[in-house]
Amino acid sequence: MMYGMNFADMAYLEKASIQGGRIQYSRRKTGKIYDIKILPQLEEILNYYMKKEPESPFVFPVLKRDSPVLREKDIQWARLRYNKKLKVLASLCAIESNLTSYVSRHSFSTQAMMRDVPLMAISAMLGHSSIKTTEIYLKGLPVNILDDYNERVLT
Repeated sequence: MMYGMNFADMAYLEKASIQGGRIQYSRRKTGKIYDIKILPQLEEILNYYMKKEPESPFVFPVLKRDSPVLREKDIQWARLRYNKKLKVLASLCAIESNLTSYVSRHSFSTQAMMRDVPLMAISAMLGHSSIKTTEIYLKGLPVNILDDYNERVLT
C-alpha cells in the first residue's frame, strides 16, 4: 500500500507526513522523496494507528525513545517481534515460506510485476537507484506468467 516501504521507514513515518490524502516522506536509506496517494484500504489502517497514540508524532507505535541509538534498538526489537508473529501466522495458515518484514517488500514488487507494472515504475516505487537492482530483486517472472506470455505470442 506504500510502495513496499521498508520497516525502518514505517517506524519513522510521522503523522505530519500525512496531508491532503497523501503521504510525503524521505526514505532514510537513500533520501529519496516519496509522495504516495492514500487509498481507502491504507486510510483505514492509518486512522487506526494515528488514534492509538494521539500524543506520539509517529504513526506506528515503534519508536519509544529519543536518542538515535535507542531508536535503532526500538526498530530492531519491533522487527524481531513482527517477524516472530509472521512465523506464527504462516504456521496457522500452512504457509511454508519464511515470512519476514522484508518479504512484504518483495511481495509488493512481485505483485506489481505480475500486473504488468513497468520495471521502471517498480524500480522508482522501491527507491532503487538502478534497474539492475530491481531485476535482481524480482529474480525473473514466475513460470505461469511466462506460459501466459508464450500463449499470447502463439495465438
